[in-house]
Amino acid sequence: MDTTSVCNVSEALSQADGDQELLLTLAELFLQESPKDVAAVRAALARQDRDGLAAAAHKLKGSVMPICAPRLFESAKRLEVLGRQGEFAEAASVCADVETRLAEVHAALRDLIAGGFPS
Repeated sequence: MDTTSVCNVSEALSQADGDQELLLTLAELFLQESPKDVAAVRAALARQDRDGLAAAAHKLKGSVMPICAPRLFESAKRLEVLGRQGEFAEAASVCADVETRLAEVHAALRDLIAGGFPS
């Protein structure tokens, strides 16, 4: 997997004002919290709760911003819109995409934490 296409580390580092420790802390927090966000998405989807789905997807989308994972961000953004529209059938498909993208981001962040920043 090409981690640069999953997370733009240089952009994320720039947003963290070059503070590598801050970015690593944000990465660790994302690894801990994002599964809860996706669980909230799944639960809202199962209940067919428009507001709950939109809110959970919005929260996930916001948590993605500091780590600069554009594909996951776009999938979460799409899920938020679908939630607002009550398009649950399509939202289920996009939710699966979010989970795939999330797994990619988690792998990239674990690699970053384990291996450090590229030179």
